[in-house]
Amino acid sequence: MNPALIASCLVPIPLAVAIWRLAAGPGPRLWAGLAIAAAAIAVLVVSSPLPAGHFRTLVDLDVGSLAATRLVVGVVLGGLAAHLVETVVGRPSGSGLAATTVLLAAPALLVATSTGLVTIAIGCGLLLGIVWARWTRVAGPQLPVRSLARETVLAVGAVLAAAALTPSVESGSAPGVMVAILLAAAVASLMGVVPFSILPEAARRVGPAEAALWRVWVLPVGALLGLRLVAATPRPVGVPLQELLIALGVASAIIWGAHSIIADPEARYWSSLAADCGLMAVAVGLGSPTAVAALLLLLITHWLAGSVLGENTGRRSQLLAWVGVSGTPPFGGFTGRLLLVLAAAPISGALVGLLLLASGLQLAGAAVGMRAAAGTAAPGALRRELPALAVAIAALALGVLPQQALSWVFGVHL
Repeated sequence: MNPALIASCLVPIPLAVAIWRLAAGPGPRLWAGLAIAAAAIAVLVVSSPLPAGHFRTLVDLDVGSLAATRLVVGVVLGGLAAHLVETVVGRPSGSGLAATTVLLAAPALLVATSTGLVTIAIGCGLLLGIVWARWTRVAGPQLPVRSLARETVLAVGAVLAAAALTPSVESGSAPGVMVAILLAAAVASLMGVVPFSILPEAARRVGPAEAALWRVWVLPVGALLGLRLVAATPRPVGVPLQELLIALGVASAIIWGAHSIIADPEARYWSSLAADCGLMAVAVGLGSPTAVAALLLLLITHWLAGSVLGENTGRRSQLLAWVGVSGTPPFGGFTGRLLLVLAAAPISGALVGLLLLASGLQLAGAAVGMRAAAGTAAPGALRRELPALAVAIAALALGVLPQQALSWVFGVHL
C-alpha cells in the first residue's frame, strides 16, 4: 500500500488528540472541532484528491427507473410510518402537528419526483416554508427559525439560478462547477450539513416533537434530491457536485461528532443526528448502491432511535437506542457506517480514514449518552416504556436486516 496514503489517513488522529487536549471548555472545544475538520478536509483534498473518473453514479450502475421509483415511494411511506412511531413513543401534545406532518408529504413527493429544476425549487420552498411556519407558530421568531427562513430563500434561489445557468453549461459557455455549487448549497440546506446545521439549536428552541419534522421529512427529501441530481446532471456538473457533497459531509460529520461528546445532555442526540447527516451527505456524493444502502440504514436508525432519544422515554429504552445509534457492531448504526466505508474504499483511502475518524467521534459521543442514560436515577414504569423499548430494539435489529429487505422495500440492490 502507498505509504503516503497511509500517512494521510493517520494524520488527523494525532492532530485531533493534540488540539482536544489543549482546548478547555465546551466553547474552545467546538472551535477545536472546527480546526480538526479543516485539517481533515485539507488532508483529503491535498494528499489524495478524489479521482473524478472513478465516480460511480446510479446512472453508471444502471439502477433502473423501477428501483428509483420504489426508492422514492419507500422513503415517503417510511416518513409517514416514522411520524406514527414518533406519535406513539413521544406522545406530542402540540395541536396541528399531525396535520403538518401529513401536509409535508406533498412537497416531499414533488421534490423527489420532479424532473425540472423550477418545479424542484417550488417544492423546496413549500417543504421548508411549511416547517418554518410551524416552528414560528410554536417558538416565535427565534434565531434558528430566522435561520431556517434564510435557508429556504437560499435553497429556492440556488435551484432557480442553477436552472438559469444549465443551458449555458450544456452549450459549453459556462463552467459546470458554478451550477454544482448552487445545487450543492440547495442539497446541503435540506440535509442540514455545514454551513447549514441549524437542527441542534432549533431542537432546543422548538422541542423534540417539532424538530422531528426535519428528521422525518426534510432530511430524507434532501437526500433523495441529491441522489437524483447526482444521477441526472451532466458530468461537468455531476462530478463537482459529488465532490462538494462529500467534502461538506465529512466536515459536518467531524464537527458535530466532536460536538456530541461535549454537548448538553438534551442536545447530545441532535448533535449526533447532525453528524450522521454529514455521513448521509457523503453517501449521496458517492452515489453507488452500497452508499445508498448505507444512507437508508442510517436514516431508518434515526427514524426509530430518534423518536426515543428525542424524548424522555425512560432509562432502558434510551440506553438501547444509544447503542443502536452509536455504531456498536452488529447494530444499525454500525452496519450503515460500515457500508459507507466500503463504498468509499475504491474512491480514496484518505476518505476512508476521515470516515473512520468521524465514526469514532460518533461512537465516543454515543458512549457519553449511554453513560448518562445508565446513570438515570429512576428507570420509570415498564408498561409506559414498552413502546419506546420496542422501537429501540427495532433500531438494534436493523444491523442484521437481510439485504433482500432493502431490495424489496426500496429497490436498492447491493
